[in-house]
Amino acid sequence: MTQRLYNRYDKVEVKMQEGEFAGGTYGGVVTEVWNHRYEVRLTTLTDGETGGPLTVHVGYPYFQPVPPKILVEYKQFDVVDVWYRKGWWPAAISRTTAHDQYHVLLADGTQLFVDESELCIQQSFHLGDPPCGTITSFRKIM
Repeated sequence: MTQRLYNRYDKVEVKMQEGEFAGGTYGGVVTEVWNHRYEVRLTTLTDGETGGPLTVHVGYPYFQPVPPKILVEYKQFDVVDVWYRKGWWPAAISRTTAHDQYHVLLADGTQLFVDESELCIQQSFHLGDPPCGTITSFRKIM
């Protein structure tokens, strides 16, 4: 018998794979569980047809438990996730300023100026990686 990773009502984060939000990570709640597939009601995106919360069907590894908030001192070139378009998007810190504010660069070239509260450590969706992620220097992945 295969053990399920998640149960109904578990809070998770979903890595979107298609559509205008592809590449972003969005919070949600598991509403149904099937054999290695899950229905997740997203908490920040709405369904364009019904106006209610957007529901997606996903399988592992495209979602994970909501990681704990880790306090960290961000530096230039750190790879992070940034809150953008109602979800978490991978980015790199291009410049730091006083008062916990940062210039970040998304993979598509979009530049944002954000507060520290809009950043978290880069999350990983690979099998076996810790759900809380680790900080990576942008210099190491270039």
